[in-house]
Amino acid sequence: MNKIEAIILDLDGTLLDDNKKIGGKTIEYLKQIKNNVKIIPASARQFCTIKPYLETLDLLEENNYTICFNGSLIVNNKEAEIFSSYIDKSVVIKIDDFILDNKIDWTYYLYDNRLLRNEISNIKEFVNENKIYKIVGISTPEVINKIRSNLPKEVLDNLEITSSELNRIEFVNKGMTKVKAIELLLNKLDIDKENVVAIGDGDNDIDMIKYVGCGIAMANSPEIVKENADILTKYSNNEDGVFHAIKELLSEESDKNG
Repeated sequence: MNKIEAIILDLDGTLLDDNKKIGGKTIEYLKQIKNNVKIIPASARQFCTIKPYLETLDLLEENNYTICFNGSLIVNNKEAEIFSSYIDKSVVIKIDDFILDNKIDWTYYLYDNRLLRNEISNIKEFVNENKIYKIVGISTPEVINKIRSNLPKEVLDNLEITSSELNRIEFVNKGMTKVKAIELLLNKLDIDKENVVAIGDGDNDIDMIKYVGCGIAMANSPEIVKENADILTKYSNNEDGVFHAIKELLSEESDKNG
């Protein structure tokens, strides 16, 4: 890497500890470097649940950006939409029919940035009136595996399917990944991917870890994530792992530039 211009950060299991907090050392350090390096969260979450962390890090200016819904939405941090991709309503209904027909026991959410599945009385009416960025199902790992093994072809053909945790399954539009969103955003910002660091812990972070100039896996990552990273943190998400990894990289860069 010639110069670190941007740092892409997964949230859950990476920037956030197990209590969904950002470590104190990480907060202070990211505040110190944010005017020199772009800090870009990239999460499966919707923006409204990311925003409080952006406020903590003083990143609510419009020249800062966030990737939401595993890449289906990019906003500047004043909430102006930069890019979005919605799931076709017929595919949403197909998933709902599949779950009902197979009597699958899960809790599942439709994300239009506002409502949850158990608040929707008429699914067809809801999807006709709202744009769905993402669908998430939560159950036991056994049920999630069963769902993944039996999904109808129309769903497989039209959606990206990932699991950020063993008890979750997540659906977004085909072709919509964190990497796709990172590519779009870096083009907008005129930043070369070789000058970007990405840090993550889940299988939905593997592609972005491999895509950028330096991919970092957290110490708490599964082996499959670690195997695809350039660097492993020595510390977990509960030990300010992001702080330690970034500080070490930037210190090395400073030493090289003398």
